[in-house]
Amino acid sequence: MKTLLLTDLHFHDSPRGLLQAQKKAIIKIIEDEAPDDIIIMGDLMMRRKPSPSVLLALKDVISSIRPLRRATILRGNHDSETKADDGVTALSLFDKCAQVVIHPVIDDKDKRAYIPHYENEQRIIESLRKVPSGYTVFGHFGYFGSVNSMGDSDFTISLDSFHNRSFLGHIHRFHQKQVGEHQLTVLGTPYTTNFTEEDKGNYYAILSDDDKTVEFKEIFHGPKHIVVDYNNIHEKKAVLEDPNYFKIVRVVVDKLSDADNHMIAREVLSEYDIDCLEIKYKPVFEEEEENYYSPERNPFTIDDNILREYVMNTTASLEKDDIFLGLDLINNAYKKNQN
Repeated sequence: MKTLLLTDLHFHDSPRGLLQAQKKAIIKIIEDEAPDDIIIMGDLMMRRKPSPSVLLALKDVISSIRPLRRATILRGNHDSETKADDGVTALSLFDKCAQVVIHPVIDDKDKRAYIPHYENEQRIIESLRKVPSGYTVFGHFGYFGSVNSMGDSDFTISLDSFHNRSFLGHIHRFHQKQVGEHQLTVLGTPYTTNFTEEDKGNYYAILSDDDKTVEFKEIFHGPKHIVVDYNNIHEKKAVLEDPNYFKIVRVVVDKLSDADNHMIAREVLSEYDIDCLEIKYKPVFEEEEENYYSPERNPFTIDDNILREYVMNTTASLEKDDIFLGLDLINNAYKKNQN
């Protein structure tokens, strides 16, 4: 059996033309691979309450799968209607033509475990603990040390919690880690979803031989965010002229008059076939917050004392008392949740 593995489609109808480009990219992958089985590991939508056009685009994608094939869809954090961890999702509209995983599922026949997203990480950890040895895990969450598309570390799940080979969505950049005897793979998005991802590679995976064999294939089509300095635009000439991409381009310029700004836009659009163009000014001042804190020991965990020492040695726009108040509120909420 040949299984196509995708994640984090983030279907969105803005800017104009993006949604159709996303749908076209995913359908092309499905048609090129002709898999028997498809697993999409969450975040099919960008917004928790998607527009009708997004739902119709997802319907077209699922309809592109031949009737004899299976489709499994995990609920991601963007797919959940709220943060209540109740499993309510618009993906339930497709439960007649796909297996929509809103809560953990153990598939003993294929030796697979599906774990959707939860705001409460303890539910994810408990679900990982229940997966039998030898099963493959498909999930939508990160782990301690992984960062999201904006560069933030938003998970505290230890790598020690992983006891099986695992494929994860949620984190947008493809990477792999060896955890004991097992491989942990973060698959990443099939195209870029914002300008911070412009330099990353995009992949999908093919599982075969009862999930024993995996092949990763890089994608060279679909939406592509491109950031270019106007004075060095020739450096991105190749990708700007590539017809396989739906190009969302940010041109960075010095502070100019509106007339010059319009002139640059006309010039760039006349030279390159660009789908969406944004002109952004370079910052007038380079402002960086300085920090002089250097711990006497190498910390393996961040505790309250280290956080408070860090704040005391940081130049920040917020009052330090307000920052400490926020830390206390977070700690109290965490302790209440643990109880």
